[in-house]
Amino acid sequence: MQDLISVIIPSFNHEKFIPYTINSIINQTFKNLEMIIIDDNSSDNTKSAVLSLENECRKRFVNFDFIEKKQNVGINDSLNIGIEAAKGKYVYIIASDDIAKPEAIETLYSFIKDKADYALITGDGELIDEDNNRIFWDHEFNPHPKYDPVVAKYKTTAQRMEKSARINFLSEQYGDYKTLLWSNYITNGYLLRKSALIEAGKYREDVLEDWYMNLQLAKKYKFKFIDKVLFSYRWHSSNAIRTEAAQKKYLSTLLYEKDYCFKHNLKEEWEKAFEKYKSIMPL
Repeated sequence: MQDLISVIIPSFNHEKFIPYTINSIINQTFKNLEMIIIDDNSSDNTKSAVLSLENECRKRFVNFDFIEKKQNVGINDSLNIGIEAAKGKYVYIIASDDIAKPEAIETLYSFIKDKADYALITGDGELIDEDNNRIFWDHEFNPHPKYDPVVAKYKTTAQRMEKSARINFLSEQYGDYKTLLWSNYITNGYLLRKSALIEAGKYREDVLEDWYMNLQLAKKYKFKFIDKVLFSYRWHSSNAIRTEAAQKKYLSTLLYEKDYCFKHNLKEEWEKAFEKYKSIMPL
């Protein structure tokens, strides 16, 4: 019997994209799934877009839960709400504008199901634009419609993130706390062990949610990267990571980790990381 996996989709003003996200989960080869969508008081027609697929979702999933917030609570609280509602042994988090490949969850689960020392497993991802077209990155994270081995030379998110992280994703360094402190390099579309998430505590409101949680998990558990494209990451004008508020959270995340680093002989690593982000992020 397969373990139950809870798919959590935090959503906000993605009426155009969320049907693709939902359908990508409906089409997963892994069968024992529940879906939890937390809509953070969207002002567009996201709710209607979700409910148009409600009947199909209730037929496909063990449980389907649409949680509608009447006031905006932010991504961190939305994730906490989803985790509290999740009944699965594992949690798969996907943004409401991204797409999972059909075999994504089954591939990730097949590795982590019998490895209690792992908290997170993920794969590689491709880039898509607002119209689901494949695109490519240059070294400054600028999107390009065509692959160019000189300029737009990054075909996948891992190829670009490896450059920032300064590590080989297939090495033992992947998911090591020191390397994560230097770079928030975990690619999207990851499967998490729910018990490890709960043990690490809730997402904090004043930090960059994924980086903060990955750092907490890395203090005790291992991570794994699968060298296969399992995810489509959508790049568009309103990506949350582009906002000034999101950028400030990089520094606040590091400030939260300062005491831990100083107590565990990581002062030098912390100072280098802080100086790096201070130079490129607004205070």
